[in-house]
This record gives sequence, structure tokens and C-alpha cells, in this order.
Amino acid sequence: MDDSDYLRLLTSQAEQANAFLSNARKWERERWVCQRLLQGLNIAYHTEDFTQASQEPPDVLFGEARFEVFFVLDEGRRLNDEWREELQRRRSAYSLSQLVRREARPKRIPASKLLQRLGPTLHKKAKNYQERDIDLGQLDIVAFSSLKREVLDLNSHFPPPTEYLRQGWRSLSLVGPTFARVLFAQPDAPDFLRNNLGRSIIFDVGISL
Repeated sequence: MDDSDYLRLLTSQAEQANAFLSNARKWERERWVCQRLLQGLNIAYHTEDFTQASQEPPDVLFGEARFEVFFVLDEGRRLNDEWREELQRRRSAYSLSQLVRREARPKRIPASKLLQRLGPTLHKKAKNYQERDIDLGQLDIVAFSSLKREVLDLNSHFPPPTEYLRQGWRSLSLVGPTFARVLFAQPDAPDFLRNNLGRSIIFDVGISL
């Protein structure tokens, strides 16, 4: 593969990323996050095993699981804008050298700090759903960490997510490019979540957006 072929491949990948991040494919993104969690937990599944709820929340149904999905991003970062800009950059490039740019190495952060990143979204969701009389105890939260400027120190200790447990969610799982972890699962949560409670799973291949 020569440079021009590789440049076309990079452009095609950016086009696919933009399509994947469109509003029309919101549920497909949410399903992908759930599939990533199941892969980490070594739970077998077929695409047709996932269904879309007639009314949100939840976002994705899988057996007894009622997954509610959200993305954790760097402050001020928008994936749609980021990939739209990247697609334009790749389309306008005439050589691979034009695409080279220096990126600061991500800062390693402890698990405690990553858990804090979940706070704003979980507090907002909890308040919104409670005002709508939606039972938080029927929702299995899955947060996908897609941080660019920070990366989880996989050797750090995960503190008890007491604050989020008190909000009343049925379960809370965290997925990242290279890891998955069930942070807590209530007694009535699906077995596959309770059986993997507190265990960090490292992926062989990292995937990020």
C-alpha cells in the first residue's frame, strides 16, 4: 500500500466515524458500548439480542439488562465537531506528512479521578428521571470513557462509588478503550453484572473514538 492508498484509507475511516457519530446512529453507538462491556465480561451475544426500548430510558435492552449509556469526554470536547474537522483535514491533504501533528501525551489519572468525571452526567440524569417519576432502580448505567487528554492508570485503586450507589441506580459499569469494570450491582441486577462486580478486565485491543 503506497501513501496515496493509505491516505484514502484514513479518509474513509474518518467518513465512517462521522457517520457513526450522527444522530441517526445514536442507538447503534449505544449498542456498541454495551457490546464492548459484554466482550470484556466474556458474555456471548448476537446482534439481534439487543433491542431498542419503546420509550427512553433505557437506551438498550439485553435480556434482563436495561442499559442507559453515556459518554465521558474531556471538558469542552465534542466528538462530532472533532471528527468533522478531522475528515476535512484528511480530505484536503495531498500527502501523509500533512496529517502529522504533535499531540501531548495523555496524563495518567487514578481511578478515583475518573470516577469523579461521571458525577455531572449522573447527577443530571438522576434529577431529571426522578422529576419524571422514572425508577432509577430499574436502570443499568454504562459509562464509556473517551478521554483524549487523560488516561486511566490501570494499576490505581477503584474507591467505592458510594455517591452513585446512593442515587439508586440498579448497576453502574465503566468501559474505556482498554478496560471494563462493573462498579456496583444491586441484588436484583442481571447475574452477569453481579458475577463480575469489582473485577477490572483489560482488553487485548484498545478501541476509542
